[in-house]
Amino acid sequence: MAGERRRAVDLLRVTEAMASYSAAQVGDGLPPEEARQAVVDVAGELSAVAVELRRLARVSPPERRALARELHDAGVTVAEVAARLGVAPRTVAYYLAGRRSDGQPWAG
Repeated sequence: MAGERRRAVDLLRVTEAMASYSAAQVGDGLPPEEARQAVVDVAGELSAVAVELRRLARVSPPERRALARELHDAGVTVAEVAARLGVAPRTVAYYLAGRRSDGQPWAG
């Protein structure tokens, strides 16, 4: 667990540095096409970091169901809840209905 936390912190530090550097480059007057490419590159890197952080922060199914309910109750859309939890929107709908995909209630 401590190793995963350390990895997550390291990823966040690298991501912060990368985003700051890219923002500075774009802000320093890169030509439009180079600025666009810099933004696309950073977006790709951020996507890869998000996947890794999601893997590191994986939660148990009961925790995921509770998070889905909490986020949805706070006004977050089903699609956004799904994206945040790394599951399909249909799965979130099942979580919110308190049912498994076969229609049976969740145990526990």
